[in-house]
Amino acid sequence: MCGGLTADRFAGLRRYLDDELGKGVVPGFALAVSKKGQMACQYESGTCCRLGDPAHNVGRQTAHPFYSFSKLVTSTVVGIAVAEGLVDWTTPVRAWIPEFAGGGKDAITVRHLMTHSAGIPNPPGLGSVRTAGEWREGVAAVCKAETEWEPGSRTAYHGLSGQFVVAEAILRRSGERSWAEFCRRRLFGPIGASSLTFAVPDDRVDVSITPRPAVMPGNHFDAFGMAGHPAGGCFGTPADALRVLQVHLNLGRWNGKRVVPEKVMREIHRVQYADEIAAARRDGREPAHEPWGLGPLLRGTGSAAPSLGWFGFMNQSSPGVFGHAGIDTVIGIGDRRSGVALFFATTDSPKPPDATVPLRNSVTDRVFEALASP
Repeated sequence: MCGGLTADRFAGLRRYLDDELGKGVVPGFALAVSKKGQMACQYESGTCCRLGDPAHNVGRQTAHPFYSFSKLVTSTVVGIAVAEGLVDWTTPVRAWIPEFAGGGKDAITVRHLMTHSAGIPNPPGLGSVRTAGEWREGVAAVCKAETEWEPGSRTAYHGLSGQFVVAEAILRRSGERSWAEFCRRRLFGPIGASSLTFAVPDDRVDVSITPRPAVMPGNHFDAFGMAGHPAGGCFGTPADALRVLQVHLNLGRWNGKRVVPEKVMREIHRVQYADEIAAARRDGREPAHEPWGLGPLLRGTGSAAPSLGWFGFMNQSSPGVFGHAGIDTVIGIGDRRSGVALFFATTDSPKPPDATVPLRNSVTDRVFEALASP
């Protein structure tokens, strides 16, 4: 349903999604939209693959794997850890992980790791971290890695490695036993996001196995190799994803209570390499950096604001727009100017593959158009 006074505003969006479903672009989807903290629309339809049921109806309580939208979730928790003094943005990480040294890594900071500029995008041997043993193997892998470029000199997407190293530093400093538990205590519990978890979901939980597997797995452990990864292993409902986005929209507050200090949240939402991007454009060069904050991708302003239609921002030009995608099945976006947030998940990769960007952009544009007026 898309409720209240806004119900008719979303009629066009609902028709569009129903048409895409009918054409077989995706087998199912779930959308949640809010404005200034008030739920404006929840709409889900179609089917997902659930354990033992390849054509399970998508429901309001169906959880979805967030994939790299998890980076925005983790960035929120990292902000909390910074406020607690567990880590900071500029100290070399080897101060907390002594074996994370050599191979060009000595100067790598949390800031580098959170902005994809650390130079270790794909360390050999970094795989699943679902268990304590796998996590230790992952730590060993990143500590052996050698940098591919001088930290800070450019950005290139660190799919798993960047936030994984930051999480390990936080765990060592806090003494917490797992990233899943640290996040539950520091963020998920305080904001009432009970569906969110970095742990492998219990097999009894209604979770969409996305993308749809060729062979039905026997359990969620086998289904979700990314579970546990700070950069890609969070699960939850669209409504709870909106809670995290709302913390960002509120610059660190939830229901009037401070979760992340405003100063920390403003730093998370600052384009970290804006000066370098602007200088490159003035010189007629392609920038070596993308407009990353400390976790979210940002629209930015002026010469630091490139076209990000490929990402899902499409025609949203507000400098307050931020968000993150998760492979080709998830997009979460907020705008600090208008107070609008959306989370959209499909239950399989769109078909054909080049339908992903138009689908995301169409959903984003229609949501912002529907909520343009008060």
